Amino acid sequence: MDLTLNLPDLEKSPASDIKAKGWPELMRKVLRSGAVVVTNHNHPQAVVVSAEEYQRLVDQANAHSAAAQRAQSLQTLQAEFDAHLSALQDGSLAKALARPARRGRKIALGEPL
Repeated sequence: MDLTLNLPDLEKSPASDIKAKGWPELMRKVLRSGAVVVTNHNHPQAVVVSAEEYQRLVDQANAHSAAAQRAQSLQTLQAEFDAHLSALQDGSLAKALARPARRGRKIALGEPL
């Protein structure tokens, strides 16, 4: 079930009606419309949804949160990679790669390339 999640668009039921008509009537409304806003003096106090819809909403929120965390991790990794790449391109590695390699020559530690 795909609910409209805007409070003004959901079916409303005053708390006094729920008290007078009971839980079964509220659940019939929930099953019919998907969600019911319980009001007190015409102000929204709660939204009642089925257990299945609640679980779907929780799963959807968790999936969104996990996707946002993955996106943040990827942005962090990309920034680190870009910083390392920039340092390599500006430093001696770029100079060493620009020169042709000579075979047979031993390179001593600390010796310029």
